[in-house]
Amino acid sequence: MRDTEKQKARSELAERLAAMSRGRKIVLIVFIIWLVQALPKWTAAIMADGETSAAIMTFFITPR
Repeated sequence: MRDTEKQKARSELAERLAAMSRGRKIVLIVFIIWLVQALPKWTAAIMADGETSAAIMTFFITPR
């Protein structure tokens, strides 16, 4: 049952990707590459020492 659901989802995704214009595909690929590069950096920065992670979190979440 799950295999057919996964297969349906994959074929749906392939159809949507095929329907995209070339420019949107390029933008999507650039965004995915940027995300893959940025995610480990963010994780390392947030998991760093307490002082650094606090500074990073206050940048995104302002204390009241």
